Amino acid sequence: MWIFITLVLIDLYIWWRLVTDLRKRNIVLRLISFTFKTALSIVLIYLVARLVTYKGEFDDPANAFRYIAFGVINILIIAVGSVYLGLSIVTRLAGRILRRKMSGLVITNIILSGILIFLFADGYFRQRFDVRIIREEIPFRGLDSRLDGMKIILISDLHLSSYHRHYGKLVEAVNLINSEKPDLLINTGDFVTFGWKEFGMCDTILKNATATGGSFAVIGNHDDGTYMPDYDEEYGRECMDKVSDKIRASGYTLLNDTTVLITHNGAQLSVSGVVTHGHRLNMRFGDFDKVMDQYDDSLFNLLLVHDPAGWKAASENGRLPDLTLSGHTHGMQIGLPAPGGYISPASAIHEYWRGLYSRENSYLFVTTGLGTMGMAARIFMPPEIIVLTLRQE
Repeated sequence: MWIFITLVLIDLYIWWRLVTDLRKRNIVLRLISFTFKTALSIVLIYLVARLVTYKGEFDDPANAFRYIAFGVINILIIAVGSVYLGLSIVTRLAGRILRRKMSGLVITNIILSGILIFLFADGYFRQRFDVRIIREEIPFRGLDSRLDGMKIILISDLHLSSYHRHYGKLVEAVNLINSEKPDLLINTGDFVTFGWKEFGMCDTILKNATATGGSFAVIGNHDDGTYMPDYDEEYGRECMDKVSDKIRASGYTLLNDTTVLITHNGAQLSVSGVVTHGHRLNMRFGDFDKVMDQYDDSLFNLLLVHDPAGWKAASENGRLPDLTLSGHTHGMQIGLPAPGGYISPASAIHEYWRGLYSRENSYLFVTTGLGTMGMAARIFMPPEIIVLTLRQE
């Protein structure tokens, strides 16, 4: 409840500043500013009212989506309020230091706020569905020649309620996967955000994504239901069972601290999965030793672990797999394109947050995922389908 009260207070502060700053300004500027601000306030009031009065299942897809839609308004209002307050403080300090009145504050505030509103609106309506196919060829020393050219597709972090009312976009993603004709399809978890009901009927969509050598998945830290309000162990067991059943119904072999052997072009390789539990920076992993004891060092070993920090945890026994695939970070769903990649606050939180990393002859690839959580928007951090091709070095 405190977040709702805080947001209302910030919204009132922005209104007060707008009314005060625009009192003697051009009527067109006032009309445009008040129109956008009124629309923003209406959306805020609507979402707060729906969330507070909702009496149904918390993890119903519609309710779960409202929470991440609320996240967009939440962050946007805080950002706009911070811009107003921050610029006011800086301008006053600069005015005192220079001993003169600083001009242009009102217009600067409105322009910056307008840019923020545009970015968040574009991130909500367009960018979160603007799926990019990322291709990477990875060279391995000693790779069996029969595995050269093997194509692996990696997806992660679907957070299926983020597709509520837009399940056609999920169908489009499935069609993109199939158009690549992958040898393996890998999903590194976080199918849901709060609870198993978010899965809905999405298994009927996901099962249409296929790979000639099979589809494999692992549990993410959201899939065990611990983000559900009033979580208890009984619900945790129910959620894990239900989500696991849905994952299998989606066509995946679910790997819970297990290893399977598969064959490609007559060559064997292992595919392993280690579960991830926990919240935010406090992550716990399954049994790496149990999984790695099943490794045959003469084979190519592929590991699935939701949180890329698991790559470092796996290295503690001195037997890193050839290739580890992860997601989890989302790139914080916000970034800035830069030469050689993206700049994102995710890099300050996660040692491995996006793209390819290497250590000796072992590689890690981290995807920023397909869905959204926290806020139903992506800003210069597009959803990804990763296409990896194994190559002999």
